[in-house]
Amino acid sequence: MRLKAFCILALATAFATTLAACATTPEDGGASSCPETRGWTAHINAMPGPGAVPTLIVSGQANVPAGRTATLAVGPTDRMMPPGQRFTLSLTPSSAPSGWQEVRGEIKPALSSYSSVIIGCEGQEVARITDIQTAH
Repeated sequence: MRLKAFCILALATAFATTLAACATTPEDGGASSCPETRGWTAHINAMPGPGAVPTLIVSGQANVPAGRTATLAVGPTDRMMPPGQRFTLSLTPSSAPSGWQEVRGEIKPALSSYSSVIIGCEGQEVARITDIQTAH
């Protein structure tokens, strides 16, 4: 029984250590590292043609500090009808100057419709797009 308790404790400690290693902390001691954003749009490109695949295209701008580039990663799809789609905005090291940068994300193949596209950063919603048109 002691061996079982020891194994459970060892696994719990290893899991907590792994989670702590995955956590990100702002470099300036507590302030958010999420950039200011603007101009978010989303649309579904469903134009016909050879090899055409419906594509959800999300774009916006992020005001980033020097030495950073904004990236947009695909997140989970909600279970609503029609569903909502999540994206995650993050900053990665680069040699880029500070200022407004274009940010873009795509999903291929896209669903036929979405209720919203939610842009998140560090667990906070920074934008929600509800006007999502489809181009046929």
